[in-house]
Amino acid sequence: MFSSTCGYGGVKMKRSLTLIAILSVALFVFTWCIVSAQRTGGYREIDKADEGAAAAAEFAVKAESEKKEMTYKLVSIEHAEAQTVAGINYRLCLKVGYHKADDDAETTESVRVVVYRNLQNQYSLTSWTEENCGDDSN
Repeated sequence: MFSSTCGYGGVKMKRSLTLIAILSVALFVFTWCIVSAQRTGGYREIDKADEGAAAAAEFAVKAESEKKEMTYKLVSIEHAEAQTVAGINYRLCLKVGYHKADDDAETTESVRVVVYRNLQNQYSLTSWTEENCGDDSN
């Protein structure tokens, strides 16, 4: 009689341990998926037509125009990335046009910009560097 009770209890214990192991693995996978989806820190590629990227590009061109006291014009967004922080950093490769003071012809150049948008949706231009960056994501 004792052995049959132990046998039944052993099967029940084995099922419980199996269930605990399965639930533990499922919880780990679920947590990993959520953490990966919400991970901050790294830049990720976004669509060049992204509304946030377009707004950041327009802001960058306007801010640099004011800083340099000349008129830049956004020609195109060549590459776009976003980084989630306390807000969003947009790292963009832009093709911009402008007129040199001594020339009527429009000059175009590629620039890499970083624009920060804070949680209140206010923008600031972090960097503007002349760089041929349209063909890569660095």
